[in-house]
Amino acid sequence: MSATAPGSLILIGPPGAGCSSVARAIGSAQGLTVLDLGQLVADELGTRPELALVAVAETEYRRIEAGTAERLLERAETGGLVVALGSGCLEARGVRQGLERLRLAGRSTHHVVALTCATRVLATRNGLDAPRSVALGTIHHQFVQMLHERQARCRELADTIIDTSATTPEEAGEQVIRAVEAGFSQHS
Repeated sequence: MSATAPGSLILIGPPGAGCSSVARAIGSAQGLTVLDLGQLVADELGTRPELALVAVAETEYRRIEAGTAERLLERAETGGLVVALGSGCLEARGVRQGLERLRLAGRSTHHVVALTCATRVLATRNGLDAPRSVALGTIHHQFVQMLHERQARCRELADTIIDTSATTPEEAGEQVIRAVEAGFSQHS
């Protein structure tokens, strides 16, 4: 990353891909401020990130999430941030426009990085790796569909793609930093 004028890194990816933990690893390694959308939304709702989506109706959660994400992207324009967005907010038009604005305005300084992961690993990371049962069948199928849709959306919006299936957050963070420094675009 540039030592003179560091840009911002925006991490997007489906639940379990590691946006929050990889963002913390990058922030720690590079001395950059980390802003985690999930944590900020939970703070606004007065709960923990893992409970925030069930603390209010999903439509209300998504409204708050989108507004917060748009503000984070505006802040990211100044540079020096690692922003963990995840993927739930990517359906909001204002969020997609904010990402595109960052990509166009700072093509050499700001980077949108999609974290992807194997479906089986994401299922495990999200607690859906229980032995097959009739009760989990529909939930697992819906989860897999959602993952495929979100990973496709992330790939469309990203400058760089990093697979976190077999990495620690620190290893994935190092891969992101190397990819950004090398100016890679797409798969890494």
